[in-house]
Parts: sequence; structure tokens; C-alpha cells
Amino acid sequence: MVFRHFMKAFAFATLLQVRVVIESICIVSLFITNCINAVMNDIHQNLIVRLNYLIGLLDVSSQESFEKIKDHKAIEGFDSVGEIYDNQYLIYRNQITISAVLLGYAYFEAFLTDLITLCLKKNPKILLPQGKEANKDKTITYQQLILASSYEKLIDELIEKEIRNIMYKSMPEILDYLSKKLGLEWDVSLNPEIIIANKIRNCCMHNNCIADKNLAKDSRFTEGSEIELSSGIVHFFGLLVRQFSNQLWVSAKERYTI
Repeated sequence: MVFRHFMKAFAFATLLQVRVVIESICIVSLFITNCINAVMNDIHQNLIVRLNYLIGLLDVSSQESFEKIKDHKAIEGFDSVGEIYDNQYLIYRNQITISAVLLGYAYFEAFLTDLITLCLKKNPKILLPQGKEANKDKTITYQQLILASSYEKLIDELIEKEIRNIMYKSMPEILDYLSKKLGLEWDVSLNPEIIIANKIRNCCMHNNCIADKNLAKDSRFTEGSEIELSSGIVHFFGLLVRQFSNQLWVSAKERYTI
């Protein structure tokens, strides 16, 4: 009898310990989740981290790095690194710097998308057409209204539509939206170089890295010539984006209590 009570007491104590352990794990898990969410909610910090990753990529664009690896064959049966680039350092360098620009711009574009989304979620009334937009059709269909599982879901769909419309516009139009529609503030003297970065990205993506007439309006580029970027130029644009995005983020947090 005594033994049976002892075993019950032992089992109860064991279960209690297990429960304490499980609850502790849940608390720690919740803490970690909250920390992750806090980091993910800081979209500017996410951008900075990813831009910093590109510093290492740009570091191997040097002549010294090229000399060290040019005889290496990365894949059996293929040419060496040097042969792939016709043993021309500038071709090698440009592949890395342009890749860094495209990646960096993609990170920047993702930041702008997330920023606009956060602002619109905080104040969905911004979606209402105003001024010249008042005559535009921004109504929702019966299907959208009926199929939406909640008011919040419907707002999310409208925001997604707004984002698609905005992010396909030119950079000057996006900047105008950030300023006039969202009411964000930053040093507008940064705008010309932000627009140039956008033009470089567009030429690299859609014009085979050849400067078009639009980009050639900047004296650093010649229409019809291949775009050549040093690591220094890419770092310049990286610092520019850091400054611009930081000012946008600070303004958004103050205006929308993000």
C-alpha cells in the first residue's frame, strides 16, 4: 500500500516536472518567436543586414582576387575562371558588381514594398482616391466582397492591388507617392541618385547591361555602351540607399506609429 502511494506520488511529481519543462519550453519558444517577429517587423534592419552581405561579394571583385582564382576550374569539364572571362579582369569585375547592384536593388525594392504595406495597414483610408484620382475606378467587386473571409482580409487584398500598381511605376512616380500620398519625409537631394540607381538596374535587367538614352542623360554613362561599375560606385549607391531608407523608416515610424 505504501509502495503504491509512493509510486503515485512519484508519478505525479514526474508529471509535474514534465509539465514544468514543457511550459518552460513553450515560454522560451514564445520568447524566441517574439524576438524573430520583432526583427522581421524592423524591415529597415533587414535591409541593412542584406546590404551588408553584399560587401563580402564586392570584396572578391578585386584584381587580386581574380589573379588568385583565374586558373581554378570550378566545374570539371569547364574552362578555368580566367578562361570564362577571356582572361580579362574588367569582365570578371563587372559580373560581380552588376550582380551586387541587382541584388541590392531587389532588397531595396522589397523594403519599399514592405514600407508602403505597413503604412497602408496602419491607415487604410489612404487607399481612398483623392484629387485627380477621385474619378478613377477603385471600387471592389461583389465577388471580392463576398469571398473575403473578413474585413481585414479585404483590406489586405486592396493593399496588394495598390502595391502592384505603385511598384510598376517609374521611380520618380514612386517617390512622389511616398511623399504626397504617404506623407513621408526625407532629404530630397538624394532623389537624383536614387533615380539613377533605378535606371542602372533597368538597363541591366532589360537592356543587356547597355546604357540606354534615358540613363545616358547622366554624363557618367554613354548611350549604346556597356555599363561598367567599379566596387567603389556600387558602395556609393549602397551608402545612398542606407541613408535614404533610414530617413524613410524614421519618418514612417513617427507618422504611423510602426
